[in-house]
Amino acid sequence: MDNKSNSDKGTNPAASFSTLQALAFSAPSISLAFFMGPMGVIQGIYAKYYGVALTTLAAVLLVGRIFDAVTDPLIGHYSDRYRARMGTRKPFMLVGGICLIPCSYFLFVPPTEVSVVYFTLWSLLYYLALTVMNIPMYAWASELHSDSVERTALFTVIAFVNQCGGLLFFLIPFLPLFTTSEITPETLKLSVVIGAVLVVLGLYCALKYVPNGPSTLGQERVDKGISNQSKITIFKDMYDTVKGNKPFQVFALAYLCIGLGAGMFFGLFFIFVDAFLGQGAIFATLAVIGMLAGLLVTPIVYKIVLLLGTRKTWFISGVTLLIGVAYLGKLSPSEAVRVELVIVYVLITLGWICSGVITMPILSATIDYGLLSDKTERRGTYFAMYTLMVKAQGALGLSFGLALAGWLGFDAAATTHNESSAFAIHMATSWIPAVILFIGLFFILRYPLDEHRCAIITRRLQRRVQRDAHSQKSLLAIMHSEGQPIQ
Repeated sequence: MDNKSNSDKGTNPAASFSTLQALAFSAPSISLAFFMGPMGVIQGIYAKYYGVALTTLAAVLLVGRIFDAVTDPLIGHYSDRYRARMGTRKPFMLVGGICLIPCSYFLFVPPTEVSVVYFTLWSLLYYLALTVMNIPMYAWASELHSDSVERTALFTVIAFVNQCGGLLFFLIPFLPLFTTSEITPETLKLSVVIGAVLVVLGLYCALKYVPNGPSTLGQERVDKGISNQSKITIFKDMYDTVKGNKPFQVFALAYLCIGLGAGMFFGLFFIFVDAFLGQGAIFATLAVIGMLAGLLVTPIVYKIVLLLGTRKTWFISGVTLLIGVAYLGKLSPSEAVRVELVIVYVLITLGWICSGVITMPILSATIDYGLLSDKTERRGTYFAMYTLMVKAQGALGLSFGLALAGWLGFDAAATTHNESSAFAIHMATSWIPAVILFIGLFFILRYPLDEHRCAIITRRLQRRVQRDAHSQKSLLAIMHSEGQPIQ
């Protein structure tokens, strides 16, 4: 992220992208991570304090992902269109961020009597607002740098800031305003106020101080691609995009497996700790310890990526996740369980953070491959599919886990648990997720784009941009010599 010459600045806004601007760009991620903190515990809160059944929560989450399957591609498509015509994605981020505040309030601060309709409505609106902000932001991040090292550096900063946002949420229960360190409805109420402030400040920093990324292609080609998209359905275009990009297909399969296994674990972990192990009082402490470890390890992950490459680092993170999740199946209620719980959670957190640092550079590489193949800018569409995968794997993992635990006889409201109940929660939180994570490791090994191939793709894209720029200059010169009007 070094500053370049003035000539570079004139042709490439991202060439002058400084470390300060990287921090400004990452500022909205604090609020996004902060507001995602409650989503790891909201199911347990609704089940414990408002009496909503686990199977009902699972059904609502499935409805939400069907809704996302429609809205996410639309947002990605229109983000690309707006980017091609106006040169920016910033208005999408602004609208999504502002709408996220009231949606978070109604979801996290429900009335005393909660209906299924209420939870469903505000869950859908919450994720819609999150998507309107998220998809353009990550597409914008991918546009700011074409070099894989620079991209990894930017996404490492974002991952570090994400940990800070999540840490802020889990520090709230320790404020002197509360009599317990447990996460309660009162905790969530205060989190909405703090999150709203973070959203406003983060958007201000990013929208004011970060430049729009340069077009990867000449503007004519971008407009042509968007025009062609409008002649067919958006969803068929998304299918054709995936069909022609085999590296993205492998990435998607690996990411979905890793995310589905992790989604089952993270979605049920609060219930596992609070309702099964009876250690709800230390959950916030546990989260803080894990995130502090994540903050320490994030810069180290960046160095590991530079040393080993993205694919090997991704595999290591998957193995770390697998070990931690599998070991969770050995834990049972006892006084000595706290130490093991901390060790396991830190291990899982480190694996997940490592995966989070490298996922975006890997995804960006598959997008560059697609751009090289079909010559059409579709970053918004790709990131719409990625966002859909993120929400689908989390929600499907959680809903499957909740449904499985409920069907096997686990009751989150019970104060004691027999052997059958323990089997149910271990199966849903540890054993089946571990199997799914193992399958994900197979697809990671099949991912074809290493650093050498990524460098080749980058060079070819840069040569194409230079040819486009030269052709445009030649055309303008000819039109000028012939006295033709230039529009």
